[in-house]
Amino acid sequence: MKYLKNYKIFEADATFMYDPSIEDILPEYIKVIKGDPKNPLRLDYKKGISRHLGPEVQIPYETMDKSGGRENPDTLELDIYWDYDTNNHSLSINVEVNYGELTACQFGIKSPNKVSIISNDIPNTIFAFDSKSINSLCNYFNRWDPSFKVTPEDLKFIDGYV
Repeated sequence: MKYLKNYKIFEADATFMYDPSIEDILPEYIKVIKGDPKNPLRLDYKKGISRHLGPEVQIPYETMDKSGGRENPDTLELDIYWDYDTNNHSLSINVEVNYGELTACQFGIKSPNKVSIISNDIPNTIFAFDSKSINSLCNYFNRWDPSFKVTPEDLKFIDGYV
């Protein structure tokens, strides 16, 4: 867990925050796939400036095509919340993927390497990631904790090719 740092601010108990350098391994672009699997629409979203809110980081991605409206929103955002259990020395991460104004899906990753879907209300034909984006996200999540071994199979619920 080299990306977690201990710090103390006015409390007797130590808590933690993450090292922003982990954002450097996030993909610069995420590709969203939607529509007919035989002829899907592919939208590129470029990483923007992250916001840090205590035990949460919001990572926005924006498209250059601003003409989509609700059908093809101009923003995609990953909201990542983490919790470290100091008694068990285990990390858990909850990820909320927001597509425009909609929450596309929510999932959690817990030590040792358990991925669970919290909600996935949008079908893959409306919102999904391409394989390269999913591989990049797996790499990102696996850097948080040595016990994480997230694979594209674990994230198949947001894969456009299932």
